[in-house]
Amino acid sequence: MKIGIDIDDVLVDTSKLIRDHITKLDNNGDIINHMEEIMRGDIPNEIISKFIDNNILQIMNNVKIKDNAKEVLERLKKENQIIFITSRGEKKFKGTENLTLDYLKKHEINYDKIIFNAFDKAKICKENNIDILIDDSIKLCEETFDDGIRAIVFNSIVNMKRGTKLERVNNWIELEEIIINK
Repeated sequence: MKIGIDIDDVLVDTSKLIRDHITKLDNNGDIINHMEEIMRGDIPNEIISKFIDNNILQIMNNVKIKDNAKEVLERLKKENQIIFITSRGEKKFKGTENLTLDYLKKHEINYDKIIFNAFDKAKICKENNIDILIDDSIKLCEETFDDGIRAIVFNSIVNMKRGTKLERVNNWIELEEIIINK
């Protein structure tokens, strides 16, 4: 089976670290109100653009791997292909491709392939014969599901208040159980 996995807020806890940075820098709430857009890579205004330019590389380099992610990935990789599908990349975030590759190597995260600048994940999943996508974006998961590919929403700070009929998981242990049992 080919498993497509998002990086930010699935493998690593990016929203938490971004929120910590925003709390230190955002005196009047101009940035925190755009948390979801920041996580999607959308830059709605100059304030957000400056925040991204000044902080994103440091955030991505220092973000923590989610509990049990590495161990579950190792077990899943024994019988499956692991393909990271991420919007990280040079198109929106300069310097993030090499930073991400170095981060994965440093933390000994094994995978078969990584696809950067992935903004149309449903199309990418089809082109790469992905059997299941795990992502924190409800919109991207629903688009992928509508194209006939199984999708699981990984709960995060950004998506908890949004409804969906898709399967949801809170952590890597739940994810492993769902993948193994179906």
